[in-house]
Amino acid sequence: MSFTNLLFLTAFLPVSVVLYQMVKSEKARNILLVILSWLFYAWAGIQGLVLLLIETCWIWFAARAMNDEEQSRRKALFWTATGFILVILVLYKYLDPLLQACGLQALELPFPLGISFYTFSALSYLADVYSRRCKAQDSFLKLALYLAFFPKVAQGPIVQYHQLEQELSDRTVTFQDRGTGTLKFAKGLAKKVILADGLEKVFFALQGNTTLTGTWLLSLAYTFQLYFDFSGYSDMAIGMGRWFGFHIPENFNHPYRSVSVRDFWRRWHIALSSWFRDYVYIPLGGSREGRNILVRNLLIVWLLTGLWHGGNLTYIAWGLYYGLLIMAERFWTGKWLEKLPYWVRVLLVFVMANIGWVFFAAPDLVTAFQRLGRMTGIGITGLTDEQTLFWLRTYALLFVAAIVTSGGLYQQVQDRILQRWKMNGVIGLAVFWTLILLVCLAAMVAGTSRTFLYFAF
Repeated sequence: MSFTNLLFLTAFLPVSVVLYQMVKSEKARNILLVILSWLFYAWAGIQGLVLLLIETCWIWFAARAMNDEEQSRRKALFWTATGFILVILVLYKYLDPLLQACGLQALELPFPLGISFYTFSALSYLADVYSRRCKAQDSFLKLALYLAFFPKVAQGPIVQYHQLEQELSDRTVTFQDRGTGTLKFAKGLAKKVILADGLEKVFFALQGNTTLTGTWLLSLAYTFQLYFDFSGYSDMAIGMGRWFGFHIPENFNHPYRSVSVRDFWRRWHIALSSWFRDYVYIPLGGSREGRNILVRNLLIVWLLTGLWHGGNLTYIAWGLYYGLLIMAERFWTGKWLEKLPYWVRVLLVFVMANIGWVFFAAPDLVTAFQRLGRMTGIGITGLTDEQTLFWLRTYALLFVAAIVTSGGLYQQVQDRILQRWKMNGVIGLAVFWTLILLVCLAAMVAGTSRTFLYFAF
């Protein structure tokens, strides 16, 4: 069940919010949210729900056993519990690509929705217990809610256990939470339905285009589509979380106005970057043990980041591409980059990100390098053609809206409006977002809305 599914928006979500408000005790609210979350997940397939339940039971027992053991046995329990979860992830996500690469027949196991996201949440919980950052959760109900909470189970953000531990036991929903959550949800829905889905049409229409302008337009369409698709989902998840008393951290902070590659990854998919920093990079030694160890750690982290998205070689190339960029910036180009004007730095980082998404979007490395070649003039059939001009003319305003919105200009205008006109500004923005929601609903009724890109991960 997608967030842009009419059944979800008109029935499941409003009924969930109303029932939650009717229930008063914290335990009853947790029971309700767990049941709703399992129902939401079961919509994607009963097999996936069974797998989620198995993992939940496994880490609940493992963490409780780990909590009271001596250090040597705690370590063995931690790696046993972690290994079991990782084996499941590899089996469902990477075995088929590996078999196909070896020329063998794929098993075609059903891909569980959001398995990468809830697996990393489970790993963060085990790591937090093992490092004594928190105690093992005695309540199976609370742990189940942490893993399966329906706003974040399918696509995250990957909230680390210690970030939600307190709110699993004690939370309130204020009037500000409802208002802030509603605005966040509306923004996320608009990002997805209006911007991401609109740009998706350009991306698919230009798949076979071999002109210079057409290839660049294809690439830019995907660059903005991916951002608005995933940040839109994250915003909707954060907004819904506020309706139920959970403060899920921000996952995007206008990454396309970054001034360095490292700055980009402090702004893009913040939850994933933070997870790899806290549970892989720092435990490996980070940057504290010399240059050679730092290079090793960066390569490991970025190889794993690429693999996290899938077993396709394009994801591995994408991860190594960023690993090399960050090493180059850290050791050679960083000081030179800092001397450039702000807008030049933003443009350079945006182009580097755009090149990275070429690997991400391509079905294979051959296609990726062909597109990169055409973006530099190699193998093109011309500068432009009628097809490119048609899509450029038709969607020019959408590209402008994408640039303005991704750069944060809208947020600045909104803040100015609220600062100057106060309550009248609030009313005006409420009317504006109500109209936007109606436009989104109309698009969904018309069947023009598409599923989220990151469901594939």
